[in-house]
Amino acid sequence: MTTYNCPRCGRPSTAAGCAACGRGPEPLLQRLGDLDAVLASMPTALTSRAAVEAERIEVLGGLRDVASRYLAEAERQAQAAPAPQVPQTPASGVPQTAPGAVGLAPGGPDAAGQPGAATSPVAPGAAAPMPGTPTAAGLPAPGTPPHGQLGVQPPQPHTPPGGSPVASYLPPPPPPPRGEVGNKTVQTVLLSLGGLLVAAALIIFTAVAWRNMGNGGRAAVLSLVTILLLAVPFPFKRFKLWATAETFGALGALALWCTTLAGYYLYRPPGTDFGPDTVAAWTAGVLAVLAAYRGVSRLSATSWAMLPLAAVGASYAAASGLGLAVVLMLTIALALGLAAWLTARFPGRFTRSDLWASRLLTCAAVVVACSAGLRAAFGLDDPVVPTAAAIVALLAAANLVGIGFARRLRVTGTPMLIAASAAGSLVLCAWTLAIRSGSPELVVPSLALLVAAVIPLATFGSRDDTWAFTLAQAAGLASLAAFAAVAFDAPDLSAYFAAFLIARLAAPLLGDPLGGPLKLASYLTGAGTALAASVTAITGIGVLWSGDAPSGLFTWEVPIVLVALGFASVLLPARFRAEGAALAVTFAVVSASILVWAADPQRWDAVPFFGFVLCAVIGLVAAFASRTLGGRCAGWAAIAVWSGVAALTAVDTASVNPGDGGIPFWLTVTAAAMLVVAIGAPRRSRPDRVLGVVLAHVLAGIAAFAGLWAWVEGLIGSSPSRYLLSAQIGVYTLALVGAALMAPVRKWGYVIAALCTGTLGWWALLAANSVTTLEFFTGPPAAILFAIGLWRLEKRPNAGSWAALAAPILVGIGPSLLLALGDGEPARRVGVGAAAIAVIVAGLGRRWQAPLVLGSIALLVLTVNELTLVWDYIPVWIPPAIGGVVLIGAGATFEKRRRDLARIRQGLKAMR
Repeated sequence: MTTYNCPRCGRPSTAAGCAACGRGPEPLLQRLGDLDAVLASMPTALTSRAAVEAERIEVLGGLRDVASRYLAEAERQAQAAPAPQVPQTPASGVPQTAPGAVGLAPGGPDAAGQPGAATSPVAPGAAAPMPGTPTAAGLPAPGTPPHGQLGVQPPQPHTPPGGSPVASYLPPPPPPPRGEVGNKTVQTVLLSLGGLLVAAALIIFTAVAWRNMGNGGRAAVLSLVTILLLAVPFPFKRFKLWATAETFGALGALALWCTTLAGYYLYRPPGTDFGPDTVAAWTAGVLAVLAAYRGVSRLSATSWAMLPLAAVGASYAAASGLGLAVVLMLTIALALGLAAWLTARFPGRFTRSDLWASRLLTCAAVVVACSAGLRAAFGLDDPVVPTAAAIVALLAAANLVGIGFARRLRVTGTPMLIAASAAGSLVLCAWTLAIRSGSPELVVPSLALLVAAVIPLATFGSRDDTWAFTLAQAAGLASLAAFAAVAFDAPDLSAYFAAFLIARLAAPLLGDPLGGPLKLASYLTGAGTALAASVTAITGIGVLWSGDAPSGLFTWEVPIVLVALGFASVLLPARFRAEGAALAVTFAVVSASILVWAADPQRWDAVPFFGFVLCAVIGLVAAFASRTLGGRCAGWAAIAVWSGVAALTAVDTASVNPGDGGIPFWLTVTAAAMLVVAIGAPRRSRPDRVLGVVLAHVLAGIAAFAGLWAWVEGLIGSSPSRYLLSAQIGVYTLALVGAALMAPVRKWGYVIAALCTGTLGWWALLAANSVTTLEFFTGPPAAILFAIGLWRLEKRPNAGSWAALAAPILVGIGPSLLLALGDGEPARRVGVGAAAIAVIVAGLGRRWQAPLVLGSIALLVLTVNELTLVWDYIPVWIPPAIGGVVLIGAGATFEKRRRDLARIRQGLKAMR
């Protein structure tokens, strides 16, 4: 069980209570124990650890407040208690108790000579001093025998039965207030600024002193200063001036480099140039000496000072000749590696600084060594550069895979920094060589390496490294395929397919932690291969329509690889196999048909059309066979797309073009079949079928728009093609009727759509036959609407005649009534009147309000029209006579007529 200092008495205790002072459970101590357990189980690199540590600091602050309250309470009790009597020491050496003081229990001392249980040297609640601490009265603290009283033990603290503890520990007083800046900060600032000023003085002296002192004087002064700066840290360390020794150690490293520069100018042979190889050479020597000096002095600053010197030396070495540059850079890398080992093996006073210095020195050594390889690669001949770039890309991917594996093993610290440095250097080398080679085969692995290197940085601190590990392995597969392409002149798509197949088959054999990410990486590689092949196949459609020869990428390799991917779809998860196979086979058919056509366009002109039709059929199969919603939606989209592409291809194909209006007709037939299948076939989900219906409507609309142009041309030229528009609209109307019968919901939408399209088709047919009689255009739709209204009234009597029969009556009688007004055709006027009377009779017989009202209005309008036609033939005296008779009759029968009007109104209201 975890123990903590009691906030009441300061002795070891648990959260449940303190055995020394009798304190009860303390929730803050319990929470502190929980937080410590959580922190012990959390990795140090976890981002959420900061929140737990912040809460722990808050709990510690609460415990300080609790201890302060206990201390204040103990001080109040001590002030309220009476002052204890000063004990007197008699000559016999036996202590006596003053009157009124607390003495032994009534029972007297026990057998061991100790005071009784009731003996207490301190008043209850008073704070007892710690052993060995003088009391306020100048007496020795309890637990320390008085002079001459060695055999007498002081009484022990006692906890009363009521639970009032005796405080036996006073927390230390609060620390004195500190300044805004600490002593270490002031020391660091002073040493840093002083070191910078001295370093600037060294550099300036090295640059300008030769003018006044000559090369020999400058070299002598710098040599003495260097020896002094390198020797001074040892006595400073002896006197424990650690920070000062570190400052002089860093200055000594800079002075040594400056001294070497001055010595070179002094002793260089005549006629020798001052080139970058010279700077790199003496810098490498200085680094080697500093590495040895670091092992002897154990100064952390020396290790840090080697990093900028190594950057200078490596930069100058890279500008040297090829062979010398590689040698110098490897020498610098070796010196850095030796310094890193010595720093880690023999740490100094500042161990954490030495740890990071050794890590960075190791990373710098790796970077310089990789840069040496890059410098060597720049000296290669051009024919070898693509192969070298592919090899470096493969090494970089392998390093990234190693980093992912190390993350899986929870490796941290120096190994991860070394691996990350090597990976970054190799990725940079791979990109540089790929750009220099100019090979298109290296584009994909370069991009894959960049993504695989960036993702771990973006997800740093996350415990889920699956995608980082997967992308690293995918970059490795891409680099392997690119190596096969540039080194052995392997076909690109075939190389990537082989990499996918090998990785997918090897993944189950490897197991965790490599097997799972390798399987995902193989899927990414296969998807990329399929995407590249599909895009290449799509570009072949442009070749088909433009008539140009296929490009260099569009070869028979594309359909072969796509067919192989179709067979390899069995390696995919079961729910993705159908769409994977459909995708591969679709574009394989597209590319193969176009390549066959390109071999002899005159002979094989129909092959692309039938290939696109086959692609639409494959889409239909995928729409039913796919186990995913996305796959089924893609299947319906493929039907619409490939049907449209086939129709466009048939326009320019002499052997399959049916003539004007034929292609829109067959495209409408395809849309009608698509609609019926989408509505009536067994369904797994609704969204994909809705998409199929929408695409069928879109396809039918496009076909109708295309057929409209042929219909207009047919009307102008009186060709048979003028009947195709009405035929294709009629076909789609039948499909809408079938959809209305098969649809589980929203049937009326399809009914209305079928009525609208049927009406348009009927009108197109009448226009094609040059029919101009209005009743042929309005009669059939009105009759159909009237039949539908009667059926609706039979099914739903409460619907009312206005909702069911008003529209067909208006459509059937309204236009003809408008044409019958005035001096129209007598036959039309008679027909409209007969139709109005028939409607009125039907309304009276079935007690329907809408037919009665609308028929009466039509008949009244027609009667008024007839009266206006014969108005000139009526004698002048007849109208006033009729008006007078009517007024007299109305006045005589006004009351009865009111009752009749009320009865008629009630009867109309009672009708449906």
